[in-house]
Amino acid sequence: MDFFSSFWLFIKVRLFFLNETRKVRSLFPEFLPYEQAFKKAYRFRNSFAICRKFLKKRGEKCIHAYGETPLSVFAKIAKECDLNRKDLLIELGCGRGLGTFFLSYLVGCRVIGIDWIPFFIETAKRVSQNFPSLQVEFFCQEMHLYDFSQATAFYLYGTCLSDENIIQLTEKFKSLPSSVKIITVSYPLNDFSNHFSTIKRFNAVFPWGEAEVFLNRKL
Repeated sequence: MDFFSSFWLFIKVRLFFLNETRKVRSLFPEFLPYEQAFKKAYRFRNSFAICRKFLKKRGEKCIHAYGETPLSVFAKIAKECDLNRKDLLIELGCGRGLGTFFLSYLVGCRVIGIDWIPFFIETAKRVSQNFPSLQVEFFCQEMHLYDFSQATAFYLYGTCLSDENIIQLTEKFKSLPSSVKIITVSYPLNDFSNHFSTIKRFNAVFPWGEAEVFLNRKL
């Protein structure tokens, strides 16, 4: 990608998130204290740079694999997938954890954020101490190594994951009851295993464009 293409993409993403921020503040004004807490925690930090440095240190081939699900998309997912306060949702690859906070705030359920970048998890834990009424937890580890057995729903924004990573997670999902909701972006699980079916699919807008979101269940 040349300089001008990169610069235009940067401007496009910045404009997207400016509009996203205005939309979320208008629709969910009560979430503002949570958003401001994250803004303060990352005032002198760039989440993309933090992720890139971590991936480079690990020797990963793709060191630019970072993205966040817009909060407006999470709101649509919660409605379309009928998430409710009885759910225990695990966000696989939660990044900074802002979406984990938002889902718990919006739905009223317990949400666990999993990510392998220590700075993201440590910061999210620190921010969560200021909001003890919110049901959020954070763990720093490889996604496929976490205990999935108690969860009733999963969210995987794994657009940048390798096929090997997705297959590892799919193998873990096979042990779950058929009632568990598994929400994925860009691909359904039955692309990787015939043990799953697509219950629902719908479109959502991300910074990089429109994508399909799939609600999967084990057969």
